[in-house]
Amino acid sequence: MKKIKFLTLAAIVTLVFTSCSNEESLPSEAQNTNLSKTFKLKRDATGAYSVHSIDNTQIDRVLTEVDNTKLFFLSNGNSQSNKNSSQELLIDNNKLKVGFIDASTNDKQFVTIADDNITLLSKNDDSKKLADYSIQGNQDGTYNLVFNVEDNVAVSFVYNEEISTYEVHLEDGVSTTTNFSRTLESEDGKTLRLDFVNHLKNTNAKSSEESLIRRKPRVIIEDGNDPS
Repeated sequence: MKKIKFLTLAAIVTLVFTSCSNEESLPSEAQNTNLSKTFKLKRDATGAYSVHSIDNTQIDRVLTEVDNTKLFFLSNGNSQSNKNSSQELLIDNNKLKVGFIDASTNDKQFVTIADDNITLLSKNDDSKKLADYSIQGNQDGTYNLVFNVEDNVAVSFVYNEEISTYEVHLEDGVSTTTNFSRTLESEDGKTLRLDFVNHLKNTNAKSSEESLIRRKPRVIIEDGNDPS
């Protein structure tokens, strides 16, 4: 009987010790979460850019800008209150720079975008092949790219090793869908580059197969203390 009581007591002690150990491990796991990588940038059909909260991340805009960079602090928040949180961004001289800062660790990630103001383009402009797009950063270092194109636009994906850039080629053609998505990967600490490569009609070309190349939008994502 005493043996049974002793085994029961040992089991209880072991259970309590295990539970305490698990609770103590939670803070360290939370500390390993880099919120600076959890963001979503979007360009809608009107050409307007905005930043959106994802998961349980809260976004707070910093009023002071550094080197014309829009800065945002990211912190853990309530998923319901931040579910539809978003803030508009304005492109200045066809360029937009955004910095995301983890409020707990001060880790930083910067996104630089080069793009035209599509509201200034004519309705029938040949370069208006991309309808809208968004890119979302994840804690595992991957990025979700989602975009829509106009009708009669063919899409192909290439990784250009010479310039270390993901390329989305857009040209006149037939496609079974206008909605696309890809997961982009970047080595830890390495810069990720993404170009939408528009193949435009060249009225001065001798051959109908010759086209002009226009790389916009262009997206650069990098870690560090200073935006490029």
